[in-house]
Amino acid sequence: MHELSGIAFDATATTLGAKDRSVWALFEDWCAGADLAALPADPVALAQFIAENPAALATQRRRVATINTVHRIAGHPAPGSADTIRRMLNQARAARLSHLASTVARIIDRLPTAGWTAGLFGRRDGLVLLLAASGLSFEQISALHRGDLSVDGEALVIESVHPIRLEPFAHPGSLSPAQVYRRWLQVLEFQDRAPSTALLADRLAADTLPTKFLPRSVTEERVAQRMTAPLFTPIDRWGHTPFDRSALSAQSIASILAAHVSGQSPVHRPHHRKQRLDEVPKDYQPEVYPEVVLDDLYYERGIEARHATQEVLSDVADILDDVEARADATLKQLLAVLDGEF
Repeated sequence: MHELSGIAFDATATTLGAKDRSVWALFEDWCAGADLAALPADPVALAQFIAENPAALATQRRRVATINTVHRIAGHPAPGSADTIRRMLNQARAARLSHLASTVARIIDRLPTAGWTAGLFGRRDGLVLLLAASGLSFEQISALHRGDLSVDGEALVIESVHPIRLEPFAHPGSLSPAQVYRRWLQVLEFQDRAPSTALLADRLAADTLPTKFLPRSVTEERVAQRMTAPLFTPIDRWGHTPFDRSALSAQSIASILAAHVSGQSPVHRPHHRKQRLDEVPKDYQPEVYPEVVLDDLYYERGIEARHATQEVLSDVADILDDVEARADATLKQLLAVLDGEF
């Protein structure tokens, strides 16, 4: 008997069949001998139970299903849903993820981290590929928040119902999961300080994105907003992200993985602003239109309209020049402040 929220919970109740009750009794006895809790059980304890009680694969799967059922009845997370257990019971899946991890490790090492917009997409895609090779579903990756990830040495820890720990790849020379995560985190932290695509573009184009920031006073509410923000958001080809900070969809994450694994990932080339009218080449030839016959008063009316418009808009050019000058001055001041902070 187990006490749960003031109600006695009997794992051997009629909700379980005779075979399942014997499985649960075996697990309870093993946990008692190992001085471990049977309810709720830790995924690591369940993995140890499977290793120390060898049986056919079908038998082990039944054991895990029974233990999961008992936990769900009691209102606890099912320990058998942890990726560690799933790999133990599904050898084909474990082999597939191992192969994917090897492929992803080589891809990540080649992804650009500088240049606009290549560095932006390279940093983001690197972390997307790493998480996809961890066994997380595309929906789970899409739902991740910034506060769900943390670094422990060179390992990356993903907080969930059952935390996942990504250790460094076994391939020599590969970037560690912590390094891959930090590369994308640099982009997110820079956007926290300077939410400007133009500034981020300048930093990545010059490969001068800061790796450290000076301490800055931030309210607890602001910190909470950052930690609950999506880890990934959509990025258009110009490097802009949505104002509402919506999460990157599971379908988009699947497309990113498929493109890189198949060797058909898009080439992100620099995007330049459009030419202004005063920047049009001197050899520009305007289009020639056929002559149109107009009435005798057409030109007089046109001249009068132009005179009236000129009077109304006479100072527009000066106003726009002043706005542009102020914007340039503000940008220079902001860059100077940011340079002083990094």
